This record gives sequence, C-alpha cells and structure tokens, in this order.
Amino acid sequence: MAKKDESKNPAKTEQQVPIEASAPVEAPAATNPPTDGKGCEAVTVIVIVSEDSAGDIAVRSVKQNLKGVDADIQVVKGDLDVETLISSLDFIQTERIVLMTANMIILNPVLLSDIALVKAKKVGDTITANTGMPVMVHKSALEVLLQEAKEAEQPHIDVLDSYFPGTVPTGFTPFILGDWKTDPFVLPVVSKNPSIEAISKYAEWKKFMHIGPDSWSEDLIVYLESRFKA
Repeated sequence: MAKKDESKNPAKTEQQVPIEASAPVEAPAATNPPTDGKGCEAVTVIVIVSEDSAGDIAVRSVKQNLKGVDADIQVVKGDLDVETLISSLDFIQTERIVLMTANMIILNPVLLSDIALVKAKKVGDTITANTGMPVMVHKSALEVLLQEAKEAEQPHIDVLDSYFPGTVPTGFTPFILGDWKTDPFVLPVVSKNPSIEAISKYAEWKKFMHIGPDSWSEDLIVYLESRFKA
C-alpha cells in the first residue's frame, strides 16, 4: 500500500522559530458558552487534511471520544495556514474551535478541558505549541491574528506559535511535555514500520496519537480502522 504523502503537514515545521504576532493575542473574557438542548457546549472541530489524506479516521475518533460537547465537525482540505483558516472561519458559528490535522487521533474519551489545557514542548532552545495534539482556540482572537498576518503579507506564519505568544496566553501556564513514555497525553508514532503491539500497549492510557508522515503503514491503518469503525 502506498504511503501517504503529508509533506505539507504542519507537524514538519515544529522546529521553526515562532513568528510573533504583531500584538499579543488574548483569550476573550469568560462567558457562558452556547449549549444545545441537552446542555452540552457547542464547539466546532476543524479537521485539516492534506490532498492525499481523507481524514476519516481522525473524524471518527472525534465522534467516538470527544465527550460533553455538541461538536460540529468540519473537514477542510489544505494546511494549517492563514489562507485555509480564513476561508474556514466564515462558516463557523461557535466561539470555541478545536483545530486538528488528519494525523492527530483522539485515542480515548476526553473532555474539552483536556484539549483546552495549554500544552507545549521544547525543541532545542525553543518552546513550541506544536505538540501533535488538537488545540482549542477562540474564533474572535484567531480572526484578529489571521487578519494581521494577511495585512502583513505573512501567509506562512506558524499559526499555533503565533496564537499562543511564547506558548502562553495571558493568564495561563502551559503544561510542558517531558518524556513521552510517561506523560498522559500524546503517543508519537514516527517509525516507518511502527509496532502495532507497542502502539496497542500505549494506546490503552494515552489521550492522543500523533502519526508522522512516513508512519502510515498498512498495519497501522488496519489497526485504526478497527479501533474507530465507521
């Protein structure tokens, strides 16, 4: 089976030096979020897929494991960049948005608070918000950032590291990821022939999985298809 080409995937830009926004982006003041008839908070999940990735498994993982919210899932073809997000926001009705790419999988039941927790990791001397996990942003703040980038003719800024200035929004302290073998968050799958036995072991208690562009083996796809049935 041919491997998926995710050369445009934003995960490959994690070592770039973050480009600062022209002004700090602050999360809006706390308000009562809109809810559906059952009292669940309404959020929009944007799953960004590359040309060669349908994103079906990521979407299924959201439907199965994101709990306590009324999630409107929007699948958008493109990259995690200014142009793609600007074109997407016109159709978003909720203030809270979960951003993720097709190589981010929600392995086990999580709440919005698990995603909203500001997480970061060290890459050399840089701290980056690109952790390989879904992130939660506010539509109003994201719109300001994207407009500033468009006016400055910077279409390829690192959206996450620009949205989270220094990876820390005002009033928040990030969770700095350490040893991936012990943290409860992300299972990075980066080998060309990942061990399904090892993945199964970690997948029992990890919240998310991040799949590298060269790791979409046939066995891994079969494993994920079985775990997240259509």
